[in-house]
Amino acid sequence: MKKAISTIMMTVAMTFVSLSSKAQEAFKGVYRCDTLAATLTIDLTAPTISLPDLDFDETYGYMKGQLNGTWVILKVKKTDKKKALVRMISDIGIDAQDVELSLTDEGNLQLRLVGEQNMKAISQRKYVKMPKVASFIKK
Repeated sequence: MKKAISTIMMTVAMTFVSLSSKAQEAFKGVYRCDTLAATLTIDLTAPTISLPDLDFDETYGYMKGQLNGTWVILKVKKTDKKKALVRMISDIGIDAQDVELSLTDEGNLQLRLVGEQNMKAISQRKYVKMPKVASFIKK
């Protein structure tokens, strides 16, 4: 009886670990947002992405484009099947932003700024408020 209960508990635990791993693997790839002229490169399974032209250790990803700098994902706060909450910082380290990444049914990403808005877009050589939600298409 004890052996059966132990086996059931182990199976349930392995199922949760497997589901968590699959959720993170879904958040992997290169995505493009034409509105922001930005590219988002991510791998939320492990910090394996090197940053071009920047002296950082490997990270979970980065976003580069018509923004106030390159934004680096340093921390994955929470991940489930369709959403991930990450902490991004600017390449100069002054600004930080919580960002929610949501998978769409088509396999693309929707980026939503959470909390105080520190990310800015560049328009006609001036910083402007970035849209609170931006859509990224998988390359």
